[in-house]
Amino acid sequence: MSISDRFDHLFIAPADFAKSLAFYRDVLGWALISSWGDEKEGRGAVLSGGGAKVIIAERHATKAPSATHGANGPRPNVHFDIHDIDARFRMLPEGDHVVVRPEDTHWGTRWFVVRDPDGNLYAYEELHVRRG
Repeated sequence: MSISDRFDHLFIAPADFAKSLAFYRDVLGWALISSWGDEKEGRGAVLSGGGAKVIIAERHATKAPSATHGANGPRPNVHFDIHDIDARFRMLPEGDHVVVRPEDTHWGTRWFVVRDPDGNLYAYEELHVRRG
């Protein structure tokens, strides 16, 4: 099987959601594609600069592994769009670089997360999961 890891977006859990939203939207002029949540459950937004997307999401209290293991503080995480998550995961060697094994997320995708030697997170995500 050949590898086709396509960049999809950067994910950022900013220190200040409102300031980050204003930066991407008002300073960079990026379009707000969608948003969710409130101050109680945590807000999030998808912004696009045309050829690149960034997703920002407030940190909030949760026990969901997708939130607790897939975030790296305010450091950005790179997300790849993969069409067969389980097949791509099987191509990886076993090791402590695996942060999240393949699982369904609370936002409707399927993913796994790995960490590089410098602590950067890379999420491999099946963005068009079919739910039956």
